[in-house]
Amino acid sequence: MAPETLLAYAMNGEALLPKHGFPVRAVVPGFAGVRSPKWLRRLTVQDYRSDNPIQAGDYKLYPADVTAETADPANGHTIDTMPLNAAICEPTRGAILKPGGNRIRGYAVSGDRTIVRVDVSGNGGRSWVQAELERDAAAPFAWTFWSTSLDLPLGEHELAVRAWDEAGQTQPALPDETWNHKGYLCACWHRVRVNVT
Repeated sequence: MAPETLLAYAMNGEALLPKHGFPVRAVVPGFAGVRSPKWLRRLTVQDYRSDNPIQAGDYKLYPADVTAETADPANGHTIDTMPLNAAICEPTRGAILKPGGNRIRGYAVSGDRTIVRVDVSGNGGRSWVQAELERDAAAPFAWTFWSTSLDLPLGEHELAVRAWDEAGQTQPALPDETWNHKGYLCACWHRVRVNVT
């Protein structure tokens, strides 16, 4: 177990609310939320995966040709870490921007690796500029905030963002590259349409 793992009973100085896991919730940084169970009443340490139906069967990743009817949890890949992902937070979809330099900002995250680069496009991915990263080395599982400026001419534009991690991995361009019947771990380029007038 990583030393950053917490048993949380309070948040912001107040007891956890039931929706956040009262009385105690495990918080396991770097792993998918399903590995941070809520409503703990007892804790056991074991050297094998949980056989709880939700832990053992529900959060599995299957190939694209597997359907809900043909899925066999024994053959699914257990989801532990979250995929590399990035999002544009500003501007928002449908924003009206002025011509010239426009600030584009967002975040990137990788379950268990460091974000080393974020690329931003003003033309749907035909060309890219590298964003500036704002990273806290003391918080290895935290979001990496990024920002850049794009010089956008008049017209409609599709902004896109993709992140890269320390292993040289990046996000797929389209959701069908990671399609699965449950929709899990779809972390393709985030796209935002804006209008420059």
